Amino acid sequence: MARHLPVQQPETRVIHYVDPALQADLTHYALSHAELLKKQQRDSELYQEWRRRQAEIARRDRTYRRFWGGFGAVIALAFLTAVVVGCWLLWQYLAALGFSAVAIGFVILLLSGGLAVGGHQCVTIVEHRH
Repeated sequence: MARHLPVQQPETRVIHYVDPALQADLTHYALSHAELLKKQQRDSELYQEWRRRQAEIARRDRTYRRFWGGFGAVIALAFLTAVVVGCWLLWQYLAALGFSAVAIGFVILLLSGGLAVGGHQCVTIVEHRH
């Protein structure tokens, strides 16, 4: 049997990349006092503009949430009304056929349970990475 000796690996080269952000920070020290004040004023103006834009975005988001929340409430109310009317119509239909109240309640319970359980299914998601 042959012995496999460990192979010598060359040392990993270290590569230094200059970060432009650090260079930009160093340029602030070269500014005069007047230039530094001007830059601080400009930064303050930009920050105030950013805060104004964020306040506008928040106001618009509140408006949209209020609208869509109300719209969702209307849709939910319509859905619940349709369910109640559907149950009432089913009750009337089964009563006309001669079923008793216990049998009608049992049928409605079975149908609602079947809808609740049958509508929930697990979906498996397969993700392919190449």
